[in-house]
Amino acid sequence: MIPKDDNELVYEVLQGSRSSFEVLIERYQKKIYGMILQMTDDREMAKDLTQDVFIKAYTSLARFNFKYRFFSWLYRIALNETINRLKNRRHFISLDKAGDLPDENQGQNEVTEPDLRIKAALRDLKDSYRSVILLKYYFGLSYGEIAETLEISPARVKDRLFNARLALRDKLNEKRFFGND
Repeated sequence: MIPKDDNELVYEVLQGSRSSFEVLIERYQKKIYGMILQMTDDREMAKDLTQDVFIKAYTSLARFNFKYRFFSWLYRIALNETINRLKNRRHFISLDKAGDLPDENQGQNEVTEPDLRIKAALRDLKDSYRSVILLKYYFGLSYGEIAETLEISPARVKDRLFNARLALRDKLNEKRFFGND
């Protein structure tokens, strides 16, 4: 049996199928949780926000535009909810939790000091830079997909990613990632 694409599942949810929404949750829960954890560095907040994101998506599904990808729409909800929560709680990220962040190799290798420095530097970036870097390198989205997700032009994505890389390099220099004295 061929798995249904996201738009088919969304259509079924709009027709009353809760099980189709469960498929969407299963498909994207880990990615959304990972993104939120990267942004907040707080496992409990990430769990709560992930749940909030899916509740908001479910209640807002009637406004979903089928010309866009569901994941882009869902990611945008997650990004907005996370930024709002961080602003409301005036949450400042602690660097001593840097090793807690998930990555693709988790469980295969131990977290190294360079990994910790990179993750700490990422958390020090402003939200717009961190978002574009996560979308490009953590989720592997194309410029067009990032543009759709962030609701900006592909040219703006390229510009923001360029500036984000420069800012990340500066943060890594501050953390002596490159061994400079």
